[in-house]
Amino acid sequence: MIVVTLTYKKPLAEVDNFLKEHVVFLDHYYSLKKFLASGRRENRVGGVILVLSSSIQEAHDIMKNDPFYIHDIADYDFMWFEPSKFLNGIDIT
Repeated sequence: MIVVTLTYKKPLAEVDNFLKEHVVFLDHYYSLKKFLASGRRENRVGGVILVLSSSIQEAHDIMKNDPFYIHDIADYDFMWFEPSKFLNGIDIT
Protein backbone atom coordinates (compact mmCIF):
# COMPACT_ATOMS: atom_id res chain seq x y z
CA MET A 1 0.00 0.00 0.00
CA ILE A 2 1.16 3.52 -0.70
CA VAL A 3 0.28 6.48 1.52
CA VAL A 4 0.25 9.69 -0.52
CA THR A 5 0.19 12.98 1.34
CA LEU A 6 -0.64 16.18 -0.50
CA THR A 7 0.41 19.57 0.82
CA TYR A 8 -1.19 22.58 -0.81
CA LYS A 9 1.21 25.19 -2.12
CA LYS A 10 -1.44 27.52 -3.50
CA PRO A 11 -4.15 29.49 -1.64
CA LEU A 12 -7.35 27.60 -0.76
CA ALA A 13 -9.29 29.72 -3.26
CA GLU A 14 -7.17 28.21 -6.03
CA VAL A 15 -7.49 24.72 -4.52
CA ASP A 16 -11.27 25.15 -4.56
CA ASN A 17 -11.19 26.05 -8.27
CA PHE A 18 -10.00 22.50 -9.04
CA LEU A 19 -11.82 20.60 -6.28
CA LYS A 20 -14.62 19.24 -8.50
CA GLU A 21 -12.08 17.96 -11.04
CA HIS A 22 -10.07 16.42 -8.19
CA VAL A 23 -13.17 14.58 -6.95
CA VAL A 24 -13.75 13.19 -10.48
CA PHE A 25 -10.13 11.98 -10.44
CA LEU A 26 -10.69 10.30 -7.06
CA ASP A 27 -13.95 8.68 -8.18
CA HIS A 28 -12.25 7.27 -11.28
CA TYR A 29 -9.53 5.52 -9.28
CA TYR A 30 -12.01 4.31 -6.66
CA SER A 31 -13.97 2.70 -9.50
CA LEU A 32 -10.74 0.94 -10.58
CA LYS A 33 -10.27 -0.20 -6.93
CA LYS A 34 -6.93 1.64 -6.74
CA PHE A 35 -7.88 3.89 -3.79
CA LEU A 36 -8.85 2.62 -0.36
CA ALA A 37 -9.49 5.96 1.37
CA SER A 38 -8.89 9.67 0.90
CA GLY A 39 -9.62 12.89 2.71
CA ARG A 40 -8.52 16.27 3.96
CA ARG A 41 -5.71 16.81 6.42
CA GLU A 42 -6.30 18.77 9.61
CA ASN A 43 -6.58 22.53 9.08
CA ARG A 44 -7.05 21.86 5.36
CA VAL A 45 -3.35 22.03 4.55
CA GLY A 46 -3.66 19.18 2.05
CA GLY A 47 -4.93 15.65 1.86
CA VAL A 48 -4.13 11.95 2.13
CA ILE A 49 -4.83 9.16 -0.36
CA LEU A 50 -4.32 5.45 0.40
CA VAL A 51 -3.35 3.75 -2.87
CA LEU A 52 -3.78 0.00 -3.24
CA SER A 53 -0.47 -0.77 -4.90
CA SER A 54 2.93 -2.15 -3.98
CA SER A 55 4.64 0.23 -6.41
CA ILE A 56 5.53 3.81 -5.59
CA GLN A 57 6.09 4.32 -9.33
CA GLU A 58 2.50 3.28 -10.06
CA ALA A 59 1.25 5.72 -7.39
CA HIS A 60 3.37 8.48 -8.97
CA ASP A 61 1.91 7.68 -12.39
CA ILE A 62 -1.64 7.78 -11.01
CA MET A 63 -1.08 11.12 -9.26
CA LYS A 64 0.12 12.67 -12.53
CA ASN A 65 -3.57 12.52 -13.56
CA ASP A 66 -4.74 14.54 -10.55
CA PRO A 67 -5.80 18.10 -11.46
CA PHE A 68 -3.97 19.27 -8.34
CA TYR A 69 -0.78 17.80 -9.85
CA ILE A 70 -1.49 19.03 -13.38
CA HIS A 71 -2.11 22.60 -12.20
CA ASP A 72 0.75 22.58 -9.64
CA ILE A 73 -1.62 23.05 -6.69
CA ALA A 74 0.03 20.57 -4.31
CA ASP A 75 3.26 18.81 -3.47
CA TYR A 76 3.09 15.02 -3.13
CA ASP A 77 4.95 12.69 -0.78
CA PHE A 78 4.85 8.91 -1.16
CA MET A 79 5.41 6.26 1.49
CA TRP A 80 5.22 2.52 0.91
CA PHE A 81 4.18 0.24 3.72
CA GLU A 82 3.13 -3.36 4.06
CA PRO A 83 0.05 -3.75 6.25
CA SER A 84 0.41 -6.67 8.63
CA LYS A 85 -2.98 -6.17 10.28
CA PHE A 86 -6.17 -4.82 8.75
CA LEU A 87 -9.93 -5.04 9.03
CA ASN A 88 -11.23 -8.40 7.81
CA GLY A 89 -13.21 -8.21 4.59
CA ILE A 90 -11.10 -5.40 3.12
CA ASP A 91 -9.12 -6.38 0.02
CA ILE A 92 -5.79 -4.57 0.24
CA THR A 93 -4.14 -6.22 -2.76
